[in-house]
Amino acid sequence: MNQIIELLPVLAVAVLMNICAGIYYNIGTGKMKFSIKVLLTGIAKALIVAGLFIGTAYCFEATDLSSIGVTPPFVMTSAITVYVGKSLVSLGRILGIEIRADKERAG
Repeated sequence: MNQIIELLPVLAVAVLMNICAGIYYNIGTGKMKFSIKVLLTGIAKALIVAGLFIGTAYCFEATDLSSIGVTPPFVMTSAITVYVGKSLVSLGRILGIEIRADKERAG
């Protein structure tokens, strides 16, 4: 449980980065009007997903499923990686870097 608790601040920063990057992109670049309802909905969704990752890490710790290679730090690190990755995609969009799928590049 200590490993999960130690990674909570990092997960919180990653979630906040994702929310802030999304706000900046949608309002600053996407010319979307600010909506407190959309913001609160996004925060609720981020908290739910983060909670699911935390719960998953706890379940793996409580049942000691490390024998299959999944440990609480692995789950928490995966959650952090997801949110940092989403933040980097938003940052790229903010900076005008176009990210295309392989299908689009090939065609």
